[in-house]
Amino acid sequence: MSVARSGEGWTVEIHDGVMIWEFLPGMELEAFRDDAYPVFEDLLDSHRIEGMVTVVKLDDPFTGAVFDIWEKSATRADERGVDRWAVVADGIKAISLGGKIDTADLETYRTEDRTEAVEWARSD
Repeated sequence: MSVARSGEGWTVEIHDGVMIWEFLPGMELEAFRDDAYPVFEDLLDSHRIEGMVTVVKLDDPFTGAVFDIWEKSATRADERGVDRWAVVADGIKAISLGGKIDTADLETYRTEDRTEAVEWARSD
């Protein structure tokens, strides 16, 4: 079953148990918190999700508020049985996200290649 939704500066798809988010250039933090995060919660509650992929195309540097939302997402995903979370971002963003976020018990992977990330998130 495939699912697709989008909002102001973001898209999400679910394919074969993998939730794939894209955060696009120009997206505001408020759009993530007020628009995308409620969709994230809804999808976690209504679908069997085993892995997540987050494609980060944001222009702006990450702030403490952004890291708080990412950590909240990781904790919630872990609580709902998600096992793996791949982050697709350029080198600096991937290192920043990977080094500063508590991802609960999620196994994490950082890459610059979306296809590689989806394959990793899908693997057992």
